[in-house]
Amino acid sequence: MSNTVEQHTEARTGSRAKRIAFGALAVPALMIGLALPANAAELTPIAEVLDATIADTLSSVGAALDALGLGA
Repeated sequence: MSNTVEQHTEARTGSRAKRIAFGALAVPALMIGLALPANAAELTPIAEVLDATIADTLSSVGAALDALGLGA
């Protein structure tokens, strides 16, 4: 009898953990999905800043590699 009770308790705990894990993944995914439909006017400034940041980083890394004599 006690074995049956332990199995039911473990099943409920596992089920609860699965529901919590699903909620932890599903809720943020849903919020991101609802916020994604943005138009180009909203995304262009972000893309420009990101592009400039990446270009600056790549030139800094290139300069550092050249200074070390590891340039391509």
